[in-house]
Amino acid sequence: MAMRLSFALDPETVDLIDQYANKRAIKREKAVLELIEAGITHVQEGGVIKIEQKRSFEEFKKISEDIDELKETVSGLTTELHAIHHIIQKEKDEEASIIPYQTPRWWDFWIR
Repeated sequence: MAMRLSFALDPETVDLIDQYANKRAIKREKAVLELIEAGITHVQEGGVIKIEQKRSFEEFKKISEDIDELKETVSGLTTELHAIHHIIQKEKDEEASIIPYQTPRWWDFWIR
């Protein structure tokens, strides 16, 4: 029974597959099957397949994950900065409160 598979390829690999398909005057789907079968046969006969290039969509995924992590970090820093600002503002407001001897009620001095 045939199975349907779905996978993503970077544009450079698709271009190479299309070039192969055009040279053999076949559809892309058949070219993919031939290339996969050729690779399997090569490995079964003792050949080695070296894949050194990093796929552009893999790099994009990694960069996207790094950006999401960076956004999270910046959001956390923003929250901390707001808290620090609140603390500084509160301390500043407390310093700016009425000095006891200036209060119209003399007993405020003793309550503090």
